[in-house]
Amino acid sequence: MAGIGPLSGYKVLDFTQFESGTVCTETLAWLGAEVWKVERPVKGELGRYSVEEPSVDAVGFVILNMNKESITCNLKDPEGLRLIRKLVEQVDVVVENMGPGSMEKLGLGYEDCRKLNEKIVYAQIKGFGTDGPYAEYPAFNPIAAAVGGMPAVTGQPGEMPVQSGLNLADSGAGYMCALSVIAALLQKEKQGIGQKIEVAMQDVVIGFGRSNWEPYYRTGKPPKRVGNGMPLEDVAPAGMYACKPYGENDYVHIYCSRHPGSKQFENLCNVIGRSDLLEDTRFKTPRSRYLYKDILNPIIEGWTREHTKQEAMDILCRADIPAGAVFDCDDITNDEYLRRRGTMVEIDHSKRGTLVIPGFAPRMSENHVEYRVSPELGSYNEKVFKEYAGLSDEEYEALKARHII
Repeated sequence: MAGIGPLSGYKVLDFTQFESGTVCTETLAWLGAEVWKVERPVKGELGRYSVEEPSVDAVGFVILNMNKESITCNLKDPEGLRLIRKLVEQVDVVVENMGPGSMEKLGLGYEDCRKLNEKIVYAQIKGFGTDGPYAEYPAFNPIAAAVGGMPAVTGQPGEMPVQSGLNLADSGAGYMCALSVIAALLQKEKQGIGQKIEVAMQDVVIGFGRSNWEPYYRTGKPPKRVGNGMPLEDVAPAGMYACKPYGENDYVHIYCSRHPGSKQFENLCNVIGRSDLLEDTRFKTPRSRYLYKDILNPIIEGWTREHTKQEAMDILCRADIPAGAVFDCDDITNDEYLRRRGTMVEIDHSKRGTLVIPGFAPRMSENHVEYRVSPELGSYNEKVFKEYAGLSDEEYEALKARHII
């Protein structure tokens, strides 16, 4: 059941799968909403499948479905659909990210649900807007990222576009959807109305790249790929520098501001023991440093290669020079500070043991997330279908035996 939080008391019927939709409903669950995740009887959501261990929930499923409750129902069976409609009448929110038109074909689209519950908040995540030429096109994270413009500005100059290593389209759409649901619930409380929310993953990625329109209008051309440089500024130093012991992720990213009055480059020269660079005319301005970056960068890297990435970050940041070590999953998982802060949380899974995974990023002074492991398939069936759908013991057992629930 849901914990205590700002959304405590709200009930969410969750028809989500994979990442974008599950991020939305997990966020709502972390904030206290009671989320009923609807899955297929016996098999569950496709995201549960673990390729290496089919009988054990995938780690990805565990990560994206904390604090939820699982119910199973065959939506293609009239009796199963009847049960779900009873639940729609009693919940506050419906969230779905099925393929285009899937919920409507089941009779569970927004208009269908609004007839059952006039004040329902109905949220859907799709790859594209449902009213345009791409409405029926399938989409996953890399597709939405591509049409949102992300690879166009990612990668090395003159080489092919590169996708991000993070699922920004999926997670971004999920968080935007959760934000919209919370806003809709607030409006519902104030005005007594429900509404439909549509989040297109393409729209979200375009929004993430809004700053690219500054150089676009300044130059009249789309921004080019700049590798590890700053996409909006001709400035140096700005990039990755190798550190010992010279492994795959042993790098530190350094950036010195180009703003007037900044002393970051001066500080950097002093830290690396090269104050003489301050008198070199090639490095007098951010623009000149950019033009001669192929000379400047090896000088800086000569210093970083004498330090680990953590050492370099600490030394530079303490001198007021923006620097970030390139942390990978292993670094982040084993960072004691991130565990104490609650960025990484320990979850005990019945079959996978203890997992250390990302939690809810914001910190709220009056709310604390109590994390619960992802639900076992159908573990909330009896409570929901008896208490909210009105099934008797006999009816419940009969539908269970027929795999309708």
